[in-house]
This record gives sequence, C-alpha cells and structure tokens, in this order.
Amino acid sequence: MNGHIEVIDQMTDTMVAREGARKAANDFGPLVLFQGQSITFVSFGLLVGIGAIMGLIHTWFYLGAYQIIANTQQSNQLALTLALGVPVSAYLLTRLLDIGSLLSGEKTFMEFMRTVSFGLWGGLVGGLFILTIFSFMTATPLFALLDAFAVGIPLAQVFGRLGCLNYGCCHGKECSTNTRFGIQYQNPQSKVLRYDSGLKGKHLYPTQIYSVLANMLIYSVLLSLALFWDTRPVGLLAAVYMGLYGLKRFSVEYLRGEFPRVYFWGLTVWQWFSLSFILQGAVILGIVLSRGNAMGELNLAAGMEGLFSAIGVLIFTSNILGLAYGTHGRKIGSW
Repeated sequence: MNGHIEVIDQMTDTMVAREGARKAANDFGPLVLFQGQSITFVSFGLLVGIGAIMGLIHTWFYLGAYQIIANTQQSNQLALTLALGVPVSAYLLTRLLDIGSLLSGEKTFMEFMRTVSFGLWGGLVGGLFILTIFSFMTATPLFALLDAFAVGIPLAQVFGRLGCLNYGCCHGKECSTNTRFGIQYQNPQSKVLRYDSGLKGKHLYPTQIYSVLANMLIYSVLLSLALFWDTRPVGLLAAVYMGLYGLKRFSVEYLRGEFPRVYFWGLTVWQWFSLSFILQGAVILGIVLSRGNAMGELNLAAGMEGLFSAIGVLIFTSNILGLAYGTHGRKIGSW
C-alpha cells in the first residue's frame, strides 16, 4: 500500500514539475524563437512583422485606390523610410524617458544604449513626422496620406499588442486573485519578471488584451467608414483614429503597471501624449468638416494594382520592422 502511495506521489510530483516547466517556458506562446551565441530573436518581432505587413497592405491598397501617391519610386521610398525611422524614434523616446538611470549611475552609458526598448508613442510621432515631410517634399495631400495609414495602423497594433502579451511588456497592475480577468506570468525571461520578479504568478490586469480588443473596434469603425461612406471628408479617418486611439490609451493607462511610471501633474507621460492626440484629432476634424472635400468612390482595380506593384517592398519593410523589434543580443533585453 505504501509503495502504491509513493508511486502516486512520484507521478504527482512529476506532473507538477512538468506543468511548472510548461508555464515557465510558454506563458502566452514561446517567447524565444531562436537563440544563438550572440543573437536572440523573440516572438515579439515576428508578431510585429505580421502586423506590419497586414497594416501596410491596407494602407497601400488605399493609396492606390485613391491615387494618393502615383509615383511608384516615391511610394517605395516612403515605405523604406518608415521602416528605418519608426523603430529608431520608438527607441529614442524610451532612452529619453529612461535618462534618469544613466544620470544616477544605475546604468553605464553602454548598458543604457544597449537596452532593447521601444515606445509606441515614439513610433507614432516619428511616423507622423516622416509623413509630414514626405507630404511637403512630394506635394502629396497630407490628410489623404494620414487617412491611408489610419486604416492600417489599428490592425498592425492588434498584432503588436499580442506581441506585448507574449513578451510580457505593457502589462497591467496587480489585481485581485478573485478576478476572472487576471493573467499570470511564470517565465523569468518575460519582461514583466525581468523587471520585477516579485510579480511571478501574481494576477495582473490583462491590459494587452484590452488594447487588442479596443484596436479591433477602432479598425472596424475606420474600415466601415472607408468602405461605406464615399462622400466622407478627406482627413476624417485620421481624425477619428486619433480621437479613438487617444481615448483608448488614456483609459487603459490607469491599469498599466510597468515601471518606471513617469508622471506630470497627476497624469502619466503617455496620458499627456494621448490628450495631445485627441486634441490633434479634434483640430483635424474641425478643418476637414469646414473644407468639405469628399474622397469619392473607391477604385478597386487601381487599389489592387498599386498594392501588387509595391508588395515586394512592403514585405521587405515588414521584415526590417520585425527584425528591429525582435532582435536581441545573447541576453534578452540587451543588444
């Protein structure tokens, strides 16, 4: 009898160990896709790449359908410039906000610069800057250009936030263990536990999932407007995206729990970014409604032609973005 109990206990211990190992290696899908002597590629990069190609397909179809950029060379240059500029600006913003760790001596200069970290708002601001310069240099209508990207960006962000869920970044605050909505991390390589190991196994608000659902809603609204309102004013989609996304991010920020949190006058820096986005959207909405310039009917054939002529460059662009966001050094979190 005792022998039988011992066998059962051993089986139970083995099952518990296996379950623990499974959780530690696979919280929300495999975190590491490849790890060599000096390079690690994480799933976050793969999901960013998938989101990028999905978003770019929508955008470039829109650009072609309304003949917003007729010059193929200019179109390709824009895609490649965004592929380089967006991750750089996203990285630089996080370095600016983390400057205190360098000034305090917590990190050496090389540790500070080699930190793998990207801020979504940095990418958005950098992208807006690139689009504005491109519009000025090529005489492309800026509001029409922004509309095209407004259709694709929310879908790209859906995959990006799934990447955050997998990677363990942009997580929520600790919540009650009784809530049915909490998520947990066990993998010590996930970002949430690399920054705060005390959160291992704790229930956290699933802010990444909230963002996925909200971005899907924003995408649905914008796609519906694009498909079913031919006489909409030029710039309306951009204004709606800015307003809805700013509102979403401002709200979700109350549940975000990653550190450090940078506050100004009672709001986080990201909430101030959100308010500025909402304000910009309101200004654009006021301008486009007063102008009354309608987009007109979508040309399906022209849209497909524009998309297929650029598909090679778009795939290349998506690969660059995926590699930029997914490549680490031998140690996750550092180059």
